[in-house]
Order: sequence, then structure tokens, then C-alpha cells
Amino acid sequence: MALASPDPVKVSFSFYPADVAALDLQTVGLRKLGVPVRRGTVIRALIEITSEKEMFASAILLHRNYSTRPGPRETDNIAGNPTVDLPARLIAKLDRAVTELAVNQISANRAYVVRAILRSAPKPEVWAPAIERFLRDFPRRPRRSNPPKDA
Repeated sequence: MALASPDPVKVSFSFYPADVAALDLQTVGLRKLGVPVRRGTVIRALIEITSEKEMFASAILLHRNYSTRPGPRETDNIAGNPTVDLPARLIAKLDRAVTELAVNQISANRAYVVRAILRSAPKPEVWAPAIERFLRDFPRRPRRSNPPKDA
């Protein structure tokens, strides 16, 4: 007998200004194409649609870009910490990409992988059909409001 899938887990990612700009570009671009997305939906869709091999490749390219310049990876401060609800299977997918990077002596975490796939994401018009399928397969959950407290 299969167990019911657990509720999604809230996961936050540290984003630099370049990541926030890329997320905004994707979100606004998709909305202009008539795809009703929020920023969290874009992040969830990217994680869902991107294969583990593509995640690994994007992170390798980001690592290559970082390793060619002197100093720290980023010179800006963290500009945002988007938080999304992810099912356990997507968290495990990110963790497998992080593990594969570690096997190849690349220090990374989930946020690093998400930043890598976000920065290498196709233009909104290219992947809008995939996002529309994602929205059909995984409809947006209504935002929860806090239940009233008993007085």
C-alpha cells in the first residue's frame, strides 16, 4: 500500500542581484505571454522541468564562470531569499545534483543549483509551452491565510 505524499516543504534560496533580475525577467516575460505565474511558480517549474543532467551542466558552467575571475564568486550582497513549497521528490532531485557536483570537487548547495538553472534558463517565449504544461499538471495551490486565533 502506497503512503500518501507528504505536504510540501518550504525551502528558501539565497539570490544575488543577478538571480533576482533573471527571475524577474522570466516572470514578467511569461506573464506578457499570457502565462499566469508568480515568482515561486517559475522556480518550482524550473526545478521540475530541468533534468538532473541539465542541473549539473548548468552548475558546471556557473562554476567555470566563477573560476575564471579572481576574488569571491559574487561581489554583491544577497538581494533576496525566495521561499517556495517543494515536494520531497524535488528536494531530493536538487540534493542529487549537489552530490554529483561534490563528487566532482565542486562545492555547491541547493541555492547554487537553482541559481545556475535560473541563469541558464531559456527565454520565456521558448519555454512558455512547457510552463503551461507544468501549470496543467501541477495546478497552483491557493495561498493559505493564517487561521483566526481563538480569543
